[in-house]
Amino acid sequence: MTAAAGSHGRIDELIRTAVFNLTADLSMKERHNRFLDLFSAVTGNQACALLRYQEGALVPAATRGLSPEVMGRAFRPEDHPRLAAIIAAKTPVRFPAEDARPDPYDGLMLGDESARLPVHACLGCALYNETTLFGVLTADALQPGLFDNVEDHVLQVFAAIATVALRNETYINALETLAEHRGQVAAELVSEALQRSRPILGESPAMQVLDREIDIVARSDLTVLLMGETGVGKEVLARIIHSRSLRSQQPLVHVNCAALPESLAESELFGHVRGAFTGASSDRIGKFELADGGTLLLDEVGELPLSIQAKLLRAVQFGEIQRVGSDRSHRVDVRIIAATNRLLPVEVREGRFRADLYHRLSMYPLQVPPLRERVEDIAILAGHFLEQSRVRLGLSRFSMTPATIRLLQDYAWPGNVRELEHVMLRAALRAADARDGAAVVQPVHLDGWGRASDVPRHCMPLVPESMGSLAARVDLFQIQLLQSTLAEVGGNWAQAARQLGVDRGNLHRLARRLGLKDSR
Repeated sequence: MTAAAGSHGRIDELIRTAVFNLTADLSMKERHNRFLDLFSAVTGNQACALLRYQEGALVPAATRGLSPEVMGRAFRPEDHPRLAAIIAAKTPVRFPAEDARPDPYDGLMLGDESARLPVHACLGCALYNETTLFGVLTADALQPGLFDNVEDHVLQVFAAIATVALRNETYINALETLAEHRGQVAAELVSEALQRSRPILGESPAMQVLDREIDIVARSDLTVLLMGETGVGKEVLARIIHSRSLRSQQPLVHVNCAALPESLAESELFGHVRGAFTGASSDRIGKFELADGGTLLLDEVGELPLSIQAKLLRAVQFGEIQRVGSDRSHRVDVRIIAATNRLLPVEVREGRFRADLYHRLSMYPLQVPPLRERVEDIAILAGHFLEQSRVRLGLSRFSMTPATIRLLQDYAWPGNVRELEHVMLRAALRAADARDGAAVVQPVHLDGWGRASDVPRHCMPLVPESMGSLAARVDLFQIQLLQSTLAEVGGNWAQAARQLGVDRGNLHRLARRLGLKDSR
């Protein structure tokens, strides 16, 4: 048997394996990853990606050989001329090494410590089922001409397999949606399945477990209690629960309980009638009636005063509300999602939260893990926030060096996902380079942090190495913590004191010593 015949035989065997994986008892993620492994073995690429087309953008379904931040990106064809060229063609497209159009993965290939090396060999296949675009399959390498000997019919076979995989995934999503929304036609459901793609949660085991729990409870009408530290994304998860529920076409009404003054909390929640109190010049419905038929998110529910908790209990337990100043009761059909960063069992034990209300709210409790316990998600989330910054800043490309990713992963993130979002926005602004429409985030752009090796994961926020003494470092940490806490509570010093667990007077004295308040 000739060498060429042996090579063709091996390729045929790999293709048969790829086809077999379509029907194997595997998760969709594992199928995608195995497919890319086989595609890489046949083409010899150093990096490849399977991108799903949704809402006008190409979203990574799986990658191989690329930085993990890519999974947090969305590539709009109008911003990436090579992807646009691939979509416009019905046959495989190879780009010569001298092609002036930038590759969407320039600087994003693993092993590129500088995050600046250009891609020299690139090919792509559009994944069409008749006239419907399902996605794009790409392969990249640093060596020019690497794909010249890969035959078109081999690429077309892989493209056909990838199209079937993405089409089946879309149909599965459509069938799940069909079960939730009876009577809708299949075409509408496919569109809705694509539009309701899941936000970036992460791929860590902890978040995958939480994702499955959300799937279980979302289809019910059980009250959900989301617990977790400030900034972990409880509001985002509440929106996901609502979007996967049978109430998804109805309103999701958000109430920030921490921002409700005690004198107005009852009116905000339950409404009032004209003349109920000074300034009540007309009837007004409350948040419960606004959410009738849908979902009500009681954010920071642990901050509600005890006087309101008793009235809230009746609304949660029986669906009955009474407007302030009225003697009539109204029935509402509302699904409750509550969120808190407080330890409610402790609050109950110390008399600050009603035990009966706690048990009503915690019918299905979900604990949201802090970011420091899911390191695998940091690069993905950072890539997602960087992509948002790229769009806002009007740049063609943003990337991070491997050293930057390592530094992000070595940080303890006391402010969790919200802090990461703000850090990436600031880093993007510092790194933005309008000269060529591209930018690379380096460690120096990360708020003046020190070396990653200086910061064990159990430590609190990083500080510049130039800070010197321990006292100076402690002062800087206190300033950062106080500023971030005040930002979270809208500048409310009393609320900041409660959140930090300190006496309000002591907090004011500390702020004056640190120069955050006038010393008068």
